[in-house]
Amino acid sequence: MIRRLMAQAVGVAGVIATTGAVVAAHWDEFPTIVQREGAGPNGVQVERFLAALRSADPMVCQDVADAFGNFWWGDGTDAGVGELADRVADARARRDSIRRRITDPGVVAKLLETLEEANPCVRRVAAKMLGQSIDVARQGVLAALGDDRPRVREAALLALGVAEVPDTRERIERAAGDPDPSVVAMAAWALGEIEDPRSVPVVTRLLNHRSSAVQHSAIWALGQIEDPKAVESVVPKLRDADPVTRQLAAAALGDIESRKATEPLLPLVEDSDVRVRLAAVRALGDIEDLKAAPALGRALGDRSIEVRRAAASALGDLDDFKTAPKELVEALGSSDLELRRNAAQALASIGDPTTAEALGARIGDPDVETRRAIVEALAEMDHPNVARWLMRALKDEDAEVRKRAAEALGEHGKSH
Repeated sequence: MIRRLMAQAVGVAGVIATTGAVVAAHWDEFPTIVQREGAGPNGVQVERFLAALRSADPMVCQDVADAFGNFWWGDGTDAGVGELADRVADARARRDSIRRRITDPGVVAKLLETLEEANPCVRRVAAKMLGQSIDVARQGVLAALGDDRPRVREAALLALGVAEVPDTRERIERAAGDPDPSVVAMAAWALGEIEDPRSVPVVTRLLNHRSSAVQHSAIWALGQIEDPKAVESVVPKLRDADPVTRQLAAAALGDIESRKATEPLLPLVEDSDVRVRLAAVRALGDIEDLKAAPALGRALGDRSIEVRRAAASALGDLDDFKTAPKELVEALGSSDLELRRNAAQALASIGDPTTAEALGARIGDPDVETRRAIVEALAEMDHPNVARWLMRALKDEDAEVRKRAAEALGEHGKSH
């Protein structure tokens, strides 16, 4: 489980909820299971885990639901390094066991019942657990798609999306015609998780659904499927009055990476909503179309530092881009570390020899990643002062900078 402190201030009083403390209060009672390959939680563990979520503050419960299934598995070799000294000794083993694939049909049956749960985060965790154990839970989850309660059908689709089993696609597509918008939105999400281009026609029809939540799920799903045939249908959403719709459409087009989307995306670089501008800049970087260069150069003057950082990075991603805009060179002197670093890396990728003086002037930049990028850039440039700058880099405190400078000087010497 997540072990981070979450605080929610309400007036003078603060409500402090710790996920680990809430769940640990119940986990102390869990029987310890043998951690063998493939061992999953038993019914007592699952019930107590769900009970812990029910009793938790809704914010904490939702935090657990968000994170459940997204952990890296530990291999037990760190010996508790970085953890607090009074931690519960076997907490990690218990946490890992509750996330393992379930093999007990009785536990699966209990989780299927939990799809009716009133508490949404408990219902969500149960659905995720079923999705991770779909080989055992498959028939029950598919049967739940026919339940007369929208809440159950929605949770069943969540399980199928987590499972990402290709041969459930047609059943999910049928659910996209459900009368309840929440069910349709989850069906679109699940189809996005499966990423099968055959679902594009079904998902595309949802772009004009009466529910904005369905439209949003459909846009996102088309981006995940990454089929260029969807571009024509998504582009009109870039002009939607709703900024969230525009943001999602830009991001989806960036995922698809079709240059047919470049021209429609360009105006969004100057959108009134910062989220839309950021999504558009990132999308243009993903598409890597040279035609985006002027707009991305202007985005380096955006009032949002996030947009400026993304624009610098995107410029370095453009194909066959050899002339760096002055705004990118100016970004080398930024007080913002990430912007400066992104600018140096972009200039290294572009390789414009007219930027050599500006790069050489930053050879002693305080940030090591920036210095590495500068040396990388100078190594490829034909300029009379390159050798002098690289000689200075030979005295750098970072071994990688020194190594790259030495290699570059060797190549430079061969060509002169």
